[in-house]
Amino acid sequence: MNKYNLRFKDQEIEKKYQIHKVKDIQFPTLTYLTLGSTPLLLIFAITSLINIDYTNALINGILLVYMLIQYLVLRKNEHLRVNYCNLALMLTNFASLYYEISPKQSDYYNGYIMGSNQMLIHTLLMFACNLEIGVFSNLVLTVVRVILAVENSESMTLLQYLQTIIMACSFIIVQYQIERQFRDSYLLSLKDNTWEILIPQLLKKPFFIFAFNQEVNMYQAIMSNRNSFFNSDSPLTTFLFQSKVKKKSLEAYLVKKSNQKGKFSQLPCLFNQQVNLEYQLKKLQVSIIGCKFERIIYAVIIDSEDPLLRESKIKFNQSLQQCKDILNAQILSINKVLTLYLSETYSSLIRNLRISLYEIYYKQVDNKKVQSVKMKKLLLKCQRIFETPTNKIKIDCQEFTKFATIKSTLLIFLFEILKLVEGNQQVFLLVNQNITTTLFVYGIKNLPTSALFEESRKVLVEKTLYTAQYYSFEFMKSPQSTFNYENQIKQESIA
Repeated sequence: MNKYNLRFKDQEIEKKYQIHKVKDIQFPTLTYLTLGSTPLLLIFAITSLINIDYTNALINGILLVYMLIQYLVLRKNEHLRVNYCNLALMLTNFASLYYEISPKQSDYYNGYIMGSNQMLIHTLLMFACNLEIGVFSNLVLTVVRVILAVENSESMTLLQYLQTIIMACSFIIVQYQIERQFRDSYLLSLKDNTWEILIPQLLKKPFFIFAFNQEVNMYQAIMSNRNSFFNSDSPLTTFLFQSKVKKKSLEAYLVKKSNQKGKFSQLPCLFNQQVNLEYQLKKLQVSIIGCKFERIIYAVIIDSEDPLLRESKIKFNQSLQQCKDILNAQILSINKVLTLYLSETYSSLIRNLRISLYEIYYKQVDNKKVQSVKMKKLLLKCQRIFETPTNKIKIDCQEFTKFATIKSTLLIFLFEILKLVEGNQQVFLLVNQNITTTLFVYGIKNLPTSALFEESRKVLVEKTLYTAQYYSFEFMKSPQSTFNYENQIKQESIA
């Protein structure tokens, strides 16, 4: 944050703050001021017309129309509201100066009340504006008040000049401090929201952060992770009341710890310890934390699961991997037989079966591994799989062309494109490698619409271009993520 104008150094945060201030302070202030001033300006205009003061009536009418148009325009246009609302408050503030240079009041106390009301309007508008506009408005209004006093008063003492300058400077200091506090408060709330997003990403263990809501007389979760671990429709309350700590429920244990006065009683953190508990025939080691702010916030983190349950999960994953390895070995063996059969007698049914088996195989392998891939070797493999006596696939790729990518995902991506080749169709695949690797595909009219193709393109491709002659795909230099093939298969089967 800049210490002079208090603007955030991060332009994105500054933009969000301006939107927040317009929404919560500036536009509501303008709304209240418009609604409050409309009947007053209307009364002033009618009164002036009755008193045959047409100039005053016209000025009040113009101000009324300006206030209404300004409000309606900003209300309907959100983009204009964010950029103009601050300026609208300043112009409204300066417009109200008219009532300070209007004819003198009939007596001292009438003028005293009017001056007090005017100062409240000026103060309200200056605090609602941004700091720069607020300080500028303060200086302008101070100069105008001094000029009015000099021209309309018989004498102005040095003490009054000095007092005016001191009060104006003091008001600027107050403006600065209030704006700083408001920005600090906004930044703190922004950091809180950021932590709410980051904590579940950083803490992979099952946990609850919760508090007791006295209005509904129940515990309510503030944040949680892996609720499926607790195996319940209402995981928080189930875990609190069914877990046992030394033959007491976890909820009763937390209440007892909260009421104890120990060495942490004067600190925000009331307790922070590990306990062993039983939950649904499982033995768990749990960290429990209690911190008191306006109310007590509890955190329960599952540090370690039941050893038997953890061991069974490990064995299940090992068995699953063994099944995948057996399945992949069988797929490769079957494909060797199908390849020999196709070399002797072409059959579209056998060809489609072979392609499907290859797809299953590449969906089973570790699709997250980034490795250096020789592009020509990969394309020749695809050519052997997809080319038929009627469908020709031509390749133009240098022998040394290779780049880092996820091989299995790239194969799925190519498979989805080449599955579009039908009838007496010819496809030409050209690979150009300069700074990046780009694949040009000639001979297809449309791109695949499958979810597998879209997701694999998101993972692998930086930029896609289309012309009347070809599609081009510029690959990422090093893709860092992939997607879940099983979920995509489920989505496509449902669709």
